[in-house]
Amino acid sequence: MKILDTDMRAIISETILCFAATVNQDGSPNLSPKSTLKVFDDNHLIFANIASPKTISNLKQDPRIEINCVDTFSRRGYRFKGRGIVHSIGSKIHGDLLLEIKNEHGKRIPVLDAVLIEILEAKQVLSPAYQFVKGVTEDSLRNAYMNKYNVQPLVKK
Repeated sequence: MKILDTDMRAIISETILCFAATVNQDGSPNLSPKSTLKVFDDNHLIFANIASPKTISNLKQDPRIEINCVDTFSRRGYRFKGRGIVHSIGSKIHGDLLLEIKNEHGKRIPVLDAVLIEILEAKQVLSPAYQFVKGVTEDSLRNAYMNKYNVQPLVKK
């Protein structure tokens, strides 16, 4: 069954920074920013391990992971719970992701591992403003937060 829909794919591709939560050996959470999260297929996500040794060691001992992607300006996104499998140098999955990262960013970004996440559950994340502020829309929130951060929308080519 297909998990990732068109909106989820758009949020993932447009969100510059997502966060991955894994479980430390003592049971405490480990939260790590991810800027390389991509859709792998209808039921999997993938990201590059650039500098996250704790995330990798955690996944090797306990594959549970949650990824949170939220559009900063529209205040909405998704939480993806799943199982992460580490694919190291020499694997096809690692090689394919390495090539993709090199094509996007050049050779300067290391890809130590590729983490493939089987999505087991996906839930929408919405700002409470959508529920509690009368008349709020995605456009009104986007405009308010763009003003708050003093940014202008990109003009798409």
